[in-house]
Amino acid sequence: MPNSSQTKADVILQAALEQFAENGFHCSPISQLAALAGVGVGSIYRYFKDKDELVHAVFARVDATLRNALVQALDDSLSDQQQFVQLVTQLMHYLRVREAEFKFLEQYYSSPYGIEKKQAKFLSSERDPRSNPFINFFTGDKRGIIKDLPLSLCLSMTFGPIIFLLRDSFAGLVQLDDTLIQQTAEACWNALKA
Repeated sequence: MPNSSQTKADVILQAALEQFAENGFHCSPISQLAALAGVGVGSIYRYFKDKDELVHAVFARVDATLRNALVQALDDSLSDQQQFVQLVTQLMHYLRVREAEFKFLEQYYSSPYGIEKKQAKFLSSERDPRSNPFINFFTGDKRGIIKDLPLSLCLSMTFGPIIFLLRDSFAGLVQLDDTLIQQTAEACWNALKA
């Protein structure tokens, strides 16, 4: 059972996620975050040294939860194509009901906060094998199965359509249903297969 400090930290992290997703990092003063969390400004600084540390803590929490959801859904007995489609569909199903997490991650990876993290996570030659199931997929032995492309291009060809489709869904421009998610995953695979 979580103690009161864990509960308060969780409340602060959730409020920060919602505030950052809605207003961005720079338009989310600590005083607003405290009011949304129902805590005093001092309470936030008791748990987080500054706003930068809070942003990174929200990222760590969102990223770990998403990564766990993807890893738990993996089925190693499937073919490479089926595994890839499963990863994409799981990612889209997960994010389509978590708009705040999607907006936060998109913002984080596009900001100075996330550039270094993105380079370490996606482009470093020394990767943590638990870091990202997509990277593990693309850096595995896929010769002859997927096109011989740089990792960054494989990731762009996968995440680009996902990001734009989710954005359009949240904007009410497209109805994101299971059929469209499956079609998107298969289209991404068709773009990458050898």
